[in-house]
Amino acid sequence: MLLTKSKDDSKHELAWTRWVLQSARIWGDVSGIVQTIGIHAVDEDHRKFTQYALDLNLIIQALNNRDVSFDNLHRGAEIFEHLLDYAEIHFNREKRIMRKMESPMLQEHLEQHAMFLGMIEDHYSDFKRGRLQMVSGLKLSILDWWVNHINVVDYKTFVLGKNDNMRLVK
Repeated sequence: MLLTKSKDDSKHELAWTRWVLQSARIWGDVSGIVQTIGIHAVDEDHRKFTQYALDLNLIIQALNNRDVSFDNLHRGAEIFEHLLDYAEIHFNREKRIMRKMESPMLQEHLEQHAMFLGMIEDHYSDFKRGRLQMVSGLKLSILDWWVNHINVVDYKTFVLGKNDNMRLVK
């Protein structure tokens, strides 16, 4: 688990956050644990990508019901493609913003993005090869990384790292 535990978080709060991520079905279920960045396009990207990740529930539920049909496998592939496509769009947007900001965190941030894309691609590859038993923990691992990244790295970059160049950001 990547969920960051600050000094102020109790084990109870961390367990609650994990439960929220694990049981979430729609954006409204997790919106209370995801930081806003204050850049409308980035916050909207975070919401859309989170919903794509939550759509993994469709695969998980079908597999738990032993409904491994071609329709469900095709749907699963579409969900992975949405995740990958939207992650690329979002990460390119953040890269443009960080360049305009002249953010000193740009390189570290891009490395994390590449790592995350690699993780999704690995999961997708496993899915395409029929390794369906890994799917049950898939949503949680993707959401865990995603929410941690938004709440820690994006928050540090775009909120705490705000500078005069932020006025250039649309």
